[in-house]
Amino acid sequence: MKRLLLTSICRPLGPKHGDGPSVGYELLFGQVTRAQGIFSPRAVHHHFSLEYIAANIQAPTVVLQYPSRAELIRELKKGYDYVGVSFILSTFHRMKEIVTLIREHSPQSQIVLGGYGTVLGEEYLKPYGDHICRGEGVEFFRDLLGEEHRPGPYHHPLIVSKLKVFGRPAGNTGMIFAGLGCPNGCDFCCTSHFFKRQHVKLLPTGRDLYNVVERYLDMDPHMSFTVIDEDFLLDKERAMEFRDLVIKSGRPLSIFAFASIKALSQYKIEELLEMGIDGVWIGYEGTRSGYDKRAGRSAEEVFRELREHGITILASMIVGFDYQDESTVASELDGLLAMKPALTQFLIYGPTPGTPYWDRVIKEGRLRADLAADPERYCRNASGFTAMVKHPVLSAAQIEKVQRRCFAEDYRRLGPSIYRTVDAWLNGYLKLKDSPNPMLAKKAEVFARDIRHAYPIFKAGRVFGPNRNIRRWIGELEGRIHAAVGAPTFGERLMSWAAVGAAAWTQLELKLDLFQHPKLKRTAYRQPGFFLASQQVWEAMAARVKARQFRMQVEYLHARREVWLKLEGRLSGSEAERMWRDLGQSLERCRSQVILDFKRCRWEEKSLSPEFRAKLAAYHDRVRVVLPKLQHAHPELLILAKMFHEYKGGFGL
Repeated sequence: MKRLLLTSICRPLGPKHGDGPSVGYELLFGQVTRAQGIFSPRAVHHHFSLEYIAANIQAPTVVLQYPSRAELIRELKKGYDYVGVSFILSTFHRMKEIVTLIREHSPQSQIVLGGYGTVLGEEYLKPYGDHICRGEGVEFFRDLLGEEHRPGPYHHPLIVSKLKVFGRPAGNTGMIFAGLGCPNGCDFCCTSHFFKRQHVKLLPTGRDLYNVVERYLDMDPHMSFTVIDEDFLLDKERAMEFRDLVIKSGRPLSIFAFASIKALSQYKIEELLEMGIDGVWIGYEGTRSGYDKRAGRSAEEVFRELREHGITILASMIVGFDYQDESTVASELDGLLAMKPALTQFLIYGPTPGTPYWDRVIKEGRLRADLAADPERYCRNASGFTAMVKHPVLSAAQIEKVQRRCFAEDYRRLGPSIYRTVDAWLNGYLKLKDSPNPMLAKKAEVFARDIRHAYPIFKAGRVFGPNRNIRRWIGELEGRIHAAVGAPTFGERLMSWAAVGAAAWTQLELKLDLFQHPKLKRTAYRQPGFFLASQQVWEAMAARVKARQFRMQVEYLHARREVWLKLEGRLSGSEAERMWRDLGQSLERCRSQVILDFKRCRWEEKSLSPEFRAKLAAYHDRVRVVLPKLQHAHPELLILAKMFHEYKGGFGL
C-alpha cells in the first residue's frame, strides 16, 4: 500500500525569519489582537485540512504540523510514496524550501501541493509539484491513491485547539468543519472564488453537525466549539435543525461561528442563543463596500442586540477601498468602535488570483510595478498587511500607516479583548438569568461560570492596561461583576496575584522572543507497528462482541493514541460477561489507552462479577469511562466509573 506524508511549512516563522508581517502560527496574536501584546489570547492554529484528509483515506499516513527542517528531513528519510505540502500565498517561498528538501532526502516521492496557495497558475506551481490539489482534498487523494470513493459525510476527526491567556490554559475548543466555500462572492474573497462560489457542505444536516458536537462533549462536557464555515448561519434549515437538537438535549452550548449581517438578520436572538451561538465573526468591511452580505438589518442594530445578549463579536474591517481616504477610514473606524466589538481585525484591500478584484486590478494595470515584476515578492506580501494596489488618493505607505493606526486606536479606546469579552458575558448573564425560557436560563448559568473563571485576570488588567482610562474601566467592570456574580474567594484572590506574575513573565517572553514557536505535532494514521497492531486487536474484538440488541463501535483518536469503544444497545448478563472477558484479554494484548463509552448502553441484570471487576482494576490507569446520564446509569456502571475515577459523563483532556 502507498505511504503518504502530509506536512505544513517549516518553523520558525515570522518577520524575523523573512516572512510577511502577519505570517505565523496564530490568528489572534499574529493578526486580530496583534496590538494587544501580553493581553492577546494565544492559540496555535494547525493546518486542519491535513488531519481531515488523513482521517478519511485508507493509506498509512503521517501528518507533521510545523516541523523544523531537521524534523522534516528525519521523517523524509523514512521513505514515502507521496509527500503533500500545505501552503498559502504568503508562504510560497517556504513551500519551495520544503520541495528542495523532499527532492534531496526523498527523491522517489511524488510531491503534492495543496492549500490556498494553489490559486497560483500552473506556470508557477508545476516546477515544484507533481500533482496540484485544488479544492476539496479528500476526494482528490482518494483518486490519487486509487482508493474507493465512499458516500459522505466524511468521518470528522476530533481536533482540539487549546487557548492560553498569560501563558496559562484558558479553555479547549473543538473545531467543527461544517463547510467549504461561500456563495456570497465578495470580490476580494479567495475562499469564495476558490470553490467557484459554491458551498461544499462537509456536514450537510443539523443532525450531522450535532453528532460531531456530541462526540466532543464526550471528551469534555465543558468543551467550546468553533464552526469552520464561511457563513455558517446562511443555511437556515441546517442551523434550525441543529437548534432543535440542542434544545432537545437540554444542554447549553458555546459556539463561535462565522456569520454575515445578511445571515444573522434571518434569526431571532433567542434562536441564536438556543443553538449555542455566543460568538460571531462579522465582515463589517466598510460602510460603502456594497457587498451583498451586508444586506438586512443595520449593523448598529445587529451589533447592539448581540452584545446585549452576551454574544461576543469579532468584526473585520477593510482599509484601502477606492472610496476611502484617511478621513473616511477614521470616520468608519469611529462608527465601528462605537458598536464595541470584542475583537476587531483590520486588513488591507488586496487582490488574490482567481478573484474578481484581481481580474480588475490586472486589467486596469493597478498592481504595484515592483510586485507585478516579481511574482515571489507579490506572494510574500499577500498577507493583508501590504498595500499592493495603486490607490486613487493614498500612497502604499499611507494605507499601511492607516492600518496600524486602526489597530492601535482599537486597543487604546476599547482596551484588551479579553476584558471586552467578559463584559459581553456579563451583559448576557444579566439579560438571561431570569428568562422563562429554560435554555436561555441555562445559558445565563454558563455565562456566570465563564465569568467566574475569568476573575483572576482583572488585577493584571489594572496593573498593565494600556492607559489610565482603560485601567479604570477594567476596575469598574470587575466591581460590576462582583456585584452580579459574587465576591472573589480567597483562592481566586491568590490566583489574581499569580496572574500578575504570569502577565509579567509573558511580557518578558515577548521582549526576549522566548518560547514563541510551537513544538512539532506528529500524528500517525494507520501506521505499521504498535498502533496498527492495537487497531487489529480492537477491531477483532468488535467483530466478536455482537448480540441481537447490542454492538460495539471502535474509533481511533490518533493524535492522542487512544481507542474509543462505543457500546450501544441492551446487554444481558451472560453477553456482558463474555464482553468483559474479551476486554480483559484485549487489554493484556496491547498497551492502548481505552475509553469505554456507555452513554448508549443499557444493562438488564448483574453482569460483572467481583472477580472480573478486580481484574479490570489492574488497568485503571489505561481506561476511562463515559457514563449515560446518572439517572439512567446502572449501579454497576457507577461502580465501574468509580473504579476508573470517572463520574460525570466525560473525561478530561
